Amino acid sequence: MKDFIEKGSREIKQEDVEKVIKQEHEIKQKIARVDKKIYEELREDVFLLFSLLRDYWSGNYKVVPWRTIALAAFAFLYLLNPLDLLPDLLLPTGLFDDVAVFLFVLASVRGDLEKYKTWKASIDGQKDTLT
Repeated sequence: MKDFIEKGSREIKQEDVEKVIKQEHEIKQKIARVDKKIYEELREDVFLLFSLLRDYWSGNYKVVPWRTIALAAFAFLYLLNPLDLLPDLLLPTGLFDDVAVFLFVLASVRGDLEKYKTWKASIDGQKDTLT
């Protein structure tokens, strides 16, 4: 699985990141279909990862390695693909591979995600003091 994800992420282009951003609604719907226990454990990190992609794409947050962006985009594109290793039509087992991809990606980008979380909290804190 690791080699599959690493290889796939090396093929990610800027257009792929844009595709992920434009499909935010579909991504949220698919994540909501994941088993509740797994979903609760992953939800915060997955949404934070999407937020990182959105801030990168909009130009608000650029201090992140391309590898992190590519891995994140790959994970979301994989989630959107109904015919991946385990077809999503085979509920609930069809989503296990999607979860496995996210677990690998989240572990791989943990440091960058923590830096982004700190940055995001500081930006949100600045907005609060301005209002």
